[in-house]
Amino acid sequence: MTDLLVLLREYRNAITVLVTLLVAFFLLLMAGGPRSQDHHGFREAVLQVTGPAQSLLLRPIATIERFQARMTQLMNLDRENRLFRAELERLRPLSTRLEELEQENQRLKSFLQIQPDPAFRALVVRVVGDSSSAFARSFILNAGRREGVVVDGPVTVPEGLVGRVVRASASSSLVLSLLDLNSRVPVLIQRSRVRAVAAGQNDTLLSLEYLPKDADVVVGDNVVTSGNGGVFPKGLLVGRVVSLKAGEDGLFKQALVQPMVDFDRIEEAHLLLPELASPETETTVQK
Repeated sequence: MTDLLVLLREYRNAITVLVTLLVAFFLLLMAGGPRSQDHHGFREAVLQVTGPAQSLLLRPIATIERFQARMTQLMNLDRENRLFRAELERLRPLSTRLEELEQENQRLKSFLQIQPDPAFRALVVRVVGDSSSAFARSFILNAGRREGVVVDGPVTVPEGLVGRVVRASASSSLVLSLLDLNSRVPVLIQRSRVRAVAAGQNDTLLSLEYLPKDADVVVGDNVVTSGNGGVFPKGLLVGRVVSLKAGEDGLFKQALVQPMVDFDRIEEAHLLLPELASPETETTVQK
C-alpha cells in the first residue's frame, strides 16, 4: 500500500493528464455519435463519475504530503531539542561552579567582618584535610611556618572557636579541635563570669570541668574564652550550656556545652597569628 501511495505521488501529474485526456477523448466520441436520449444519459453518468475520480486519485497524494510536512516539522523539533539538551549539559557545571563561588564569597565576607584581637593578625586559611577518628578530632590547614603559623595559634570561624594549632610544617598545619579528648580551654560563663575549663570528649558536646556546685550557671548561658593561659584571646565564643546536673563528688556541677561551630562543615577558617609588626592586616592563603 505504501509503495502504491509513493508511486501515485511521484506520477500524479502524468496520471492526472492521462485521465483528463481519456475522459475528453471518450466525451468526443460520444459527442460525434447519435444524439439519442440513451447516449445523453450515458454522457451525464460519465461526467458524474469522472469528476470525483480525479480528486479521489489526488487525495492520497495530498494526505502523504501533509504527513511528510508534519514529520519534517517533528524531526526539526527533535533536532532542536537535542541541541538544547547538549547546551544545557554544557552549562550545568558552570551553574554549579557559580553557586559554589557565591557561597564561598558569602563565607569570606563573614570573615572580613570579624575584628581580631589587636595582639593578633588574621590569616584566612582553607581546610584541606580531616584527620578525625574515633580517638582524635583534628583538621589540616593549607598554611604553615612559611606563612608565619606557630604552635598554639588559635583557629576560629565566624561562629566561634575551632581549636588551636598543635603542629606546623613549612606549608601546612594540624589543628586540634575543641572536640578532641586532649583539648582543654579556659572559659567563663558570659552572663555570670564564672570560670571553668571546657574539655573535649571526642563527642559532639564539651564538658565544663571545675565548675563549683553553687556556680551561677543556667541552661542557655553562653560560654566564652577567659583569656587565661595566654593561648586564646579573651571573649571568643565557645558554645552554649545545654545540660546541668550535680556532680558525683558533690563538689562540682556537671555541665555540657554545645559548641557554636559545626565542625563537619568547616571549609575556611581564621588562623590568629601574633602581631609582631605594625598595623593589623588580613591575608588570604590562595589555593
